[in-house]
Amino acid sequence: MLEPIYAENVIVGVVHKKQFQWYVTDRELWYLDYVKFAQAFENEGDSAVDEYIEPERKGIEVLSSENAELFLQRIESYQADAATLLKLFENKIESVDEEDVLDFSPSFLVNFDQKTFYSLFPEPASFEEYVPSDWKGMYEDFTGLIPEIEKYWVNKDGKIYLSCESKQSMEG
Repeated sequence: MLEPIYAENVIVGVVHKKQFQWYVTDRELWYLDYVKFAQAFENEGDSAVDEYIEPERKGIEVLSSENAELFLQRIESYQADAATLLKLFENKIESVDEEDVLDFSPSFLVNFDQKTFYSLFPEPASFEEYVPSDWKGMYEDFTGLIPEIEKYWVNKDGKIYLSCESKQSMEG
């Protein structure tokens, strides 16, 4: 598992076949539609987007429900469970550095079942704009959609390390 690093190695929640899983990966993997992403670069006069394609995405220019299984197999080594993330998070919090807390903010929620992409990515990079045409991409707080048991920012005593406002649930 990679260590979360603010705006570089991001924490991503993924729903596939009704199963929830956390991943810590390079942020570049989560431009779901590289074709749209490349087009945006070309519109700005830069056509070198191919050099940014991560090995895990080779041959998967548009990441969607149809090829999610192959992609998720490729990134299996980046899986993280809530308990591990909480332990890492608590260790970082002891240093009381606000930047460390930001390292552990979840950046994306990708639901391959519902074809939805939520972003809370903190920097001006609009990942939610680069989703397949039949998907819905949104920039909004998705933490309320995370199953309670997966909320690594809440310890067993109920102490909350990140502020979460939404109260919806994926199960409901």
